[in-house]
Amino acid sequence: MSEDKKPHSSESESGKAGYPDLESLGEKELRAMMIPELNMSKLAFLGLLAFLFSSLEPFALFASIPFTISFLLYGKMKTFLMGVAGTALAFALIQVKFYQGSAMGTFPLAVIYGYLISAAIRRKDHPARAIFINGASVFAVLMMIVLGSHFSMEGGLRGFLSPYVQQTATQYHNNLVDAVGVPGEQLRQLKDVMGDPSLVVDPILNYGTGFIFVGVLLSFWVGTFVALRMAPLWKPFHDYKYDTKTLTTFKVPYPVIWPLIGGLVLSVGHLYEVFGAWAEVVGFNILLMLGIFYFFQGFGVLSEMLTYWNFFGFLRSMVIFFTVIMAYHILALVGVLDTWVDFRRFFNKKNDEGDTL
Repeated sequence: MSEDKKPHSSESESGKAGYPDLESLGEKELRAMMIPELNMSKLAFLGLLAFLFSSLEPFALFASIPFTISFLLYGKMKTFLMGVAGTALAFALIQVKFYQGSAMGTFPLAVIYGYLISAAIRRKDHPARAIFINGASVFAVLMMIVLGSHFSMEGGLRGFLSPYVQQTATQYHNNLVDAVGVPGEQLRQLKDVMGDPSLVVDPILNYGTGFIFVGVLLSFWVGTFVALRMAPLWKPFHDYKYDTKTLTTFKVPYPVIWPLIGGLVLSVGHLYEVFGAWAEVVGFNILLMLGIFYFFQGFGVLSEMLTYWNFFGFLRSMVIFFTVIMAYHILALVGVLDTWVDFRRFFNKKNDEGDTL
């Protein structure tokens, strides 16, 4: 029998034998188990939510979450069909010039993220290990695509990006030049880019590798963390022993500090003209790629501190949101210092309420 018809009846799907089949239960049984009835309207809502997240760039990190829930509750077939339908919708809206098309890339990628996160839960993998393995795998594939594009296009990525950046800067400048209240500095910067697109292209080519790695790892971490927070929805059907505490207590292995210090030395050495220009590029990419792991560790310290101070609910969420957005570099530094200081030993108050975001 296909997975969609009985997605949770087997041990391989549910995590352990005896877990109920969602679609075989009636509405009364589902309500008695405090689980909402699954139907196509709820599946469509998850797809719409994923589409909206994918379309709004600041929230693209959350786009994989509806897919993860859908994979765990509705199975592969229905969720993949939903992903295909959403991608086709985005393409159709672009053709009629109703839509800018940011979801054309992020929506299919969110499907992949959601599938890999749900697969790790089904396999009962440790979440931190799954984030690293899945992130490294997706990063490797994306870099192969980037390198393949570079060597297959005339002029490489620079030849492709330079006219695109110049055209985009010109369009923005023309739209803003007659607008009221536009800062003159912004217009001057756009004019500089119009005259010399390498001002934008060079940083993209030099540091794009590190930023892609950070984006991929952060997407998997956020998707996994929120999926674990939503465990009451899917845990009756998937035997998974890990929770958000597993991620907030994550610590980077001590030996990783040495390549991080090496990246810092390369970056600083270039500033003092000890090394060539290559050192800044290599050093900064190392700092980005390793710094994301220390950001995760610093986030765990922040979570422990808020628990110790009894910050829960909406107030806790706001503190976390603004800290992550405005002081992410501070969290990464805290993660580095935690290697030696071990801040968590100061927050020894036991919290019976769990880690609430």
